[in-house]
Amino acid sequence: MSHAHSEKQKRIHEFLHQNPIGILSTVTPNGEPHGAVIYFVIDDDFTASFLTRCGTRKSDNIKHQDHVTLTVYEPESQTTAQIIGRAKEINDNDRVNSIASDVLRISLKTSEAGIPPISKLEAGSYNAFTIEPVQINMAVYRKPESGSYTALFDSIESFKLKED
Repeated sequence: MSHAHSEKQKRIHEFLHQNPIGILSTVTPNGEPHGAVIYFVIDDDFTASFLTRCGTRKSDNIKHQDHVTLTVYEPESQTTAQIIGRAKEINDNDRVNSIASDVLRISLKTSEAGIPPISKLEAGSYNAFTIEPVQINMAVYRKPESGSYTALFDSIESFKLKED
């Protein structure tokens, strides 16, 4: 990583890089929650980028309310991470194409289906978004013994990147 990160931040970044599929939570214009599975790429500044099509519910929701949460879960280690931040549409075609190529590579590596599910929708042309993180949390649920809620966690790591 090119930026100076703490050991905690490096662990969280590695987890997000190794697990490029998550649930994007958005809010509809009438206040209803909405979740959608996305492929994403993470950069050194913890900015996540993803591809969708214009006219999808998540795209319309973001244009109405840019606060989002991306939740990533890895069952083997029972680890979960959340990026809480603001989504911004990318208007640079070169960046959109770069994200599309990264997402396709991830999809081919993680799925027998090959192409990402978003490319199978007929909602319109592609658009891409970044999620600029405000806070990132990661919890590892490794401890099998019962007990208090906090005793269940191997680690709970959290850091704020910016003031909201």
